[in-house]
Amino acid sequence: MPDSIDELAKRRRAESVNRVAMEMKRYHRGDLEKVQHFVRVYTLAKSIGELEKLTEEEQLDLELAALTHSVEGDKVKEVKAILLDCGLNDAIAMRVCHMVENAHNYEHIATLDHQILLEAMMIVEFKEKNTPEDEIVRFAEERFITNTGKLFLSRAFKL
Repeated sequence: MPDSIDELAKRRRAESVNRVAMEMKRYHRGDLEKVQHFVRVYTLAKSIGELEKLTEEEQLDLELAALTHSVEGDKVKEVKAILLDCGLNDAIAMRVCHMVENAHNYEHIATLDHQILLEAMMIVEFKEKNTPEDEIVRFAEERFITNTGKLFLSRAFKL
């Protein structure tokens, strides 16, 4: 029996994400901390996005942005080149580049996938930087909006 359209879309998403993940591991070759960082952000972002029931397009954009958010230099140029080299189209590349370029911009969050990227990044960064609990609570109250992100944050820090 042929695969459903949803199954095909999920398989294509997984294939694209895997290509980009391999390229990002090559990009950060020799820098284990950077690789571990983007893998942590990706894992959290993927889970939050799925639990928040993003569309396939939003989920793809989120996962690609989570993988590429740690690119340095001219983020738009570098991320776009990586995504295009991995076979993704220009429209996807531009959406992902916008999220990556604004990865720490809390004032211009226009989409749920962008919000989830920021929440996943913050959870990982709080842990990596040993952020004091009172600062985490204050930041979470101001910036976290998804129920899943709040739940993951509270479990990660026993809040």
